[in-house]
Amino acid sequence: MNDGNGGNNLSLDERQNNIIVQALTALAQALGNLQPALAQASREQNIIQVPKFHRYGNDDPAKWVKRFNATCLTNNWRIARQKDIVGSFLDRPTFQ
Repeated sequence: MNDGNGGNNLSLDERQNNIIVQALTALAQALGNLQPALAQASREQNIIQVPKFHRYGNDDPAKWVKRFNATCLTNNWRIARQKDIVGSFLDRPTFQ
């Protein structure tokens, strides 16, 4: 017997619930597929190199800090890690 539902005996509410469940399942799967890409994107990298800063000579501290901050963003260095990294780019007298 054809009830106008394409052979289904589901009520309108049941069909709507099925559609919602299918949409949420598809959304969950899509979000799950994004996780590896997000994890890879947030990985620390070394794309740009920072020159060593020397307090003597023509090194401008403000320009160096600006360049270091831009490098940190590009390389995805987190703040806690930046504190560890910055010392390696300062010559010994500057660091002390």
